[in-house]
Amino acid sequence: MIRYIRNIILTIIILFTAFVFCSWLYFAFHPVIKERAGIRFLLKPGMSAEKVIKEFSAAGIIAHPLWVSSWVYLRGDTKILKSGEYFFPYNVGFLSVWTQMVKGTGRVYHPFTIIPGWTFMQLREAMEETQGLVHNTRNLSNAQLMQSLGYPILSPEGEFFSETYFYTYGETELSLYKQAFFMMQEKLAAAWNKRDANLPFQTQQQVLIAASLVEKEAYVNEERSVIAGVLVNRLNKRMLLQFDPTVIYGLGTSYNGKLYKADLLKDTPYNTYIHKGLPPTPIAMPSMGSILAVLHPQRHDYLYFVAKGDGSHQFSKTLQEHNKAVKTAEAQHTQFFNAEKMQDYVEKVMSQS
Repeated sequence: MIRYIRNIILTIIILFTAFVFCSWLYFAFHPVIKERAGIRFLLKPGMSAEKVIKEFSAAGIIAHPLWVSSWVYLRGDTKILKSGEYFFPYNVGFLSVWTQMVKGTGRVYHPFTIIPGWTFMQLREAMEETQGLVHNTRNLSNAQLMQSLGYPILSPEGEFFSETYFYTYGETELSLYKQAFFMMQEKLAAAWNKRDANLPFQTQQQVLIAASLVEKEAYVNEERSVIAGVLVNRLNKRMLLQFDPTVIYGLGTSYNGKLYKADLLKDTPYNTYIHKGLPPTPIAMPSMGSILAVLHPQRHDYLYFVAKGDGSHQFSKTLQEHNKAVKTAEAQHTQFFNAEKMQDYVEKVMSQS
């Protein structure tokens, strides 16, 4: 009799265990994502497993939240979910869904690109307009932001590497700033160690400043090293650099898109028509191409260059050659401007006929 009862109990235990196991298999691997396009889910920072389960239940992803809660607590996954924006494809099972949130896989990443030539002000504006980021630097001054990076004395201008970075929902602005800042530190140091000999730069910071000038002057990639060569030649001869973008940067918000002769006489620390040597800080975020151009400038005798109107420049060795090139460039610009006016006039007449 005792053996009979024992067998019944054992059978019940086996059947119950089998039921639980089969239920777990069904629950874990049965498809829960019914949308053919898949679904996106925002797991906000600090969101509990209980809250996630409630949202899944409300969205119709799971039918038995009590079962899910029990399963989650048995696994011990209640406090280790990684925040972010997730994408769950069609027909995936709940085990896969939950595992992704535990491990942080399957998160959706968005690009954020720092454009070469941006000023730090432009970078901050772009960062603040980026959706999905936690804007935890919005109320910080530039100095406070740099202090958060561990460099309170350093100007932020030019210190962030121009590249595309990826973030997921809930990441902070500061995390992107850190990535870009330390990427610049790493790239600049590696390039500095392979620099040409006999350059007029004593520090990596001077290279960054020079590269920012090249970045703002060069529109044709092939000319970066040529322009860098002009900059190096003028530094070696202790000539005024006379780079227009430094004047524009010094004017700040008073610059209206046009540079006048009077602007060249305004005494700002950045005016290289007045002050010899490099400006005190970079004037923009230089690209890697501009950094390499400064560290490996083209060797030539050019001391001057003028924009030709098509993005390229005419380079000259003497002031006489340069003045001639300037007149030619002005004539080409006038011709181009008159052609534009004529085209506008023709279009206006045609529209009225």
